[in-house]
Amino acid sequence: MGQSFSRELKQFNLSLTEWRVCVALHHAAHQRLSDLALHTSTEPSTLSRVVDGLLQRGILVRDRSDEDARALALSLTDAGRDLALRIIPLAQLYERVSLSGLSFAQAESLRDMLRMVYDNLEVLDNE
Repeated sequence: MGQSFSRELKQFNLSLTEWRVCVALHHAAHQRLSDLALHTSTEPSTLSRVVDGLLQRGILVRDRSDEDARALALSLTDAGRDLALRIIPLAQLYERVSLSGLSFAQAESLRDMLRMVYDNLEVLDNE
C-alpha cells in the first residue's frame, strides 16, 4: 500500500515521508520536531532533512511553540494546507480500499493492534 500510494504522491511532488509530515501538521499544527518524529514514525535525523526541504519549498513554516516560547514549532503554510487538502481524499480512498470487507469494529481493532505492535517495538529503538 505504501509503495502504491508513494507512486500517487509523485504527481504532487511529495514522498511518503513528506506526506506524513504534511498530514500530521494538518491534524495538529505547531508541532516541535520531536513531536512530529513520533507522529510520523520517522527518525529525527531523516525528519530534519525532510522538514528542511519542505521549508525551502514553502510548504512549512517555523514559528514559536504555543507551549514554550523558546522552542520552535512547525506548521503548514497556506500552500501546504491547500496541498494537504488536495491529497486527503486520495489517502481516504486508499484507506477505504485497504479496509474493504472489514466491519468498523474490525478496522478499529486492527488499528489498535497495529498501535500495540508499534508501541512494543519502541522498546527495541530505545536500546
